[in-house]
Amino acid sequence: MDLESELRQAMAEQVAGTSASPSLVTDVRRRHRRRAARIRTAAGVAAASVAALALVPAYQSFRATPAGNSETARPTGPVSASRPPERSPAPGLPVSPSSKGRPGAGASSKPEAHPSSGGVTEPDSPPGAGGALGGLPRWITYIPDGLTATGPCTVTGDGGRKTTTCAWHGTTGWVEIALVKGGGLTGPRDLMKAPGIPGQTSVRGMPALTGDRSDSAREVSWLPRPGVGVTVTASGSAKNQLMRIAEGVRP
Repeated sequence: MDLESELRQAMAEQVAGTSASPSLVTDVRRRHRRRAARIRTAAGVAAASVAALALVPAYQSFRATPAGNSETARPTGPVSASRPPERSPAPGLPVSPSSKGRPGAGASSKPEAHPSSGGVTEPDSPPGAGGALGGLPRWITYIPDGLTATGPCTVTGDGGRKTTTCAWHGTTGWVEIALVKGGGLTGPRDLMKAPGIPGQTSVRGMPALTGDRSDSAREVSWLPRPGVGVTVTASGSAKNQLMRIAEGVRP
């Protein structure tokens, strides 16, 4: 007996006592139906995905373009022939202003200057009597609200030293600013009127002295530059803003 016959006989002896299950055919059919259902479901999902991908370009092509889109705003052809060409003005007639000269066509107009608190700034008024009633000289930039100028600034002194004095009064206090110009000024102490030992401070980075006067007012004095001295005196509620007033004095 050859090898092939021996293998066949061995296989026959191995399965001789084995019998098929009564439900074998039913199980095979059930598994076949499940496999066929899974295949149909997968095919349906794939078809739906392909259809959705095919609709995206069509939707993009038919979608309405927004009104502000640059594609619709950009002209696609030459200017219409129905628009009449611009004609040069006849001799002797005034030329209409171009769009560059019309309000709002070019750059924004220069902002208007606003007055500082306490009065109207007069940049052209010189120190001294040039300060108008109710206004501020150009070298004074801040005065507290509620104070009114008592009159134009006054100038006293001789050719060696001149003092320009400006004053403001109100129901809550008063402010007086004295500008001294001339030789002989060695430091803030030459301008102080307050008795006692003054306190040390600074105005715009310059050494200054401050002190309380006998009339309940408070003053601060400093030399902005050689030969020029300033004393600011405040009373009432204006004393709380003494240093701010001093910082605004720029002779």
